[in-house]
Amino acid sequence: MSLLLTGDAHVPQHYLLVPPEATPNGPLHLGHIGGPFLWSDMIARHLRVRGDLPLVITGSDVYESYVTLRAHAEDSTPTEVAARYGRRIQDDLAALRIGVDAFISPDQEPWRDLFEQEVATSIARLKDRGAVLTRTERVPYCEASDRWVVGGWLQGRCPECGAGVASYFCEECSAHFLPESVVEPRPLLDEGPLTWREISSLFLRVPERDVLDATLAELDIADRYRETVARFLERDGLTVRLSAPQKWGVPLPAPEADVPHALFPYAGIFMFARLAGAVHGQLSGTGVNAFDPESGVTTITTLGIDNVIPTLVSIVGTSLLHGDMKPYDRCLINHFYQLAGRKFSTSARHAIWAADVAASPAIAVDAVRYFLAGADLESAPASFETADFLTTANATLADDLGKRIAAAWGRLPDGPPHAPATATVELLESLLAEQSAALDATRVSTRRAVTALDRWCADDAVAHAAEDGAYWWLKGLSLLAFPAMPDLAEQIWQALGGTGEPRAAAFLAPTPADRTLPAPGFTRVSAADLDACLPDTLRPGADA
Repeated sequence: MSLLLTGDAHVPQHYLLVPPEATPNGPLHLGHIGGPFLWSDMIARHLRVRGDLPLVITGSDVYESYVTLRAHAEDSTPTEVAARYGRRIQDDLAALRIGVDAFISPDQEPWRDLFEQEVATSIARLKDRGAVLTRTERVPYCEASDRWVVGGWLQGRCPECGAGVASYFCEECSAHFLPESVVEPRPLLDEGPLTWREISSLFLRVPERDVLDATLAELDIADRYRETVARFLERDGLTVRLSAPQKWGVPLPAPEADVPHALFPYAGIFMFARLAGAVHGQLSGTGVNAFDPESGVTTITTLGIDNVIPTLVSIVGTSLLHGDMKPYDRCLINHFYQLAGRKFSTSARHAIWAADVAASPAIAVDAVRYFLAGADLESAPASFETADFLTTANATLADDLGKRIAAAWGRLPDGPPHAPATATVELLESLLAEQSAALDATRVSTRRAVTALDRWCADDAVAHAAEDGAYWWLKGLSLLAFPAMPDLAEQIWQALGGTGEPRAAAFLAPTPADRTLPAPGFTRVSAADLDACLPDTLRPGADA
């Protein structure tokens, strides 16, 4: 008999999952959801099915320059913008059933004091260890607007690949660079001529290349991302930015009286991670920071390719210098999720907004999640194509899976079911193990996790087996579907007499089904239903 399905010998393990802090300058779209957020949620749900103890902690990247850009566009303040869109982000995550156990807004209480204490403590410790350096650099300044043209205020081309860039990094090749390295630099706004001023900025020394690269190899980071890190270190001399000349942010001691200095957001994610680790210790009851070398907590971050340098250098690299902190145990990197072959874009309004999909009476959130989970973003970019989504929602889910569920519902026993066939239990155990291999690993594949679910759904032998096979097929479906389709999974589990969320250890309990409840399923989605959620860029006659 399966150990997982009986709960025997399984010791629950603590996990901390930290998807990236979203920049609160707009709502979330499916490009945001389809990678790091869905990954972390599916991992956490599978771990809970298995009997483990995951917590998901994220928050707002409030001090990003794009918050000040949005404030300028809306004639508002950065504080107001961060608060307004921070609430929208939390609502969007909840609408797509992305579970979050704590959402940290570093500029708001009760988080502000805690975050600023962590910033001060971390910098002091890193200074004591000789890891904080002062360097001079050339930075563009606009006297007419009294603006330091850095971050999103600076436009140009990438010094690595030549692609158009804004801020300090390139979304095409993942390169990060100094403002003075930007090719053909220009201000975002026509506010007056730029002058280049030499200022002093704080940087963090990072470990020697071989030391950091060995750690990345131990974390099973793909060669292409390790090469990106190596190029960055070669160009920037084994340092990563700690301060930036900007007024919005956690202020740091200013070497020059007339130049503002604030914590650089990409350095701030190190302090954010440490704060998330401390919050995990409180919420989980372990009483220790999850990044304590002896915490016993598996720490995982999920990120897009645009966050390779901040995560692998600013967090992993800095943790090696901190001296009392383990790096993340897993850094799970995904390629971008696109819309009709083009990058999702908030500014260009080329996006499907999470709130619009969730509010549609015809489109099930489960269908969206299942479709997004089918992309293999670990290996390559993927694209949301309307025809493909309609095929999945209608043929795969409404017509096929929905009809299978309805047929099984009609064969449910009147009372407690007989024990499942041995072959049924063995197949379910093997498919749960496949999901573990796909989700609880150094390389994640939501597609492989969905494939395990699909194999169970298509197995007519289980559903039609003697001794109440329909009951056990439905119950197994709830376990395997829970990571990708939580609404369906919970409806089935609870209709079969289970409580709360599906759990492997409770699978064999012969709880009687409530046959008065209707069979859950999926409604068909029309092209018009989906069109209502599409941006103008994809409507008939629009310029693609």
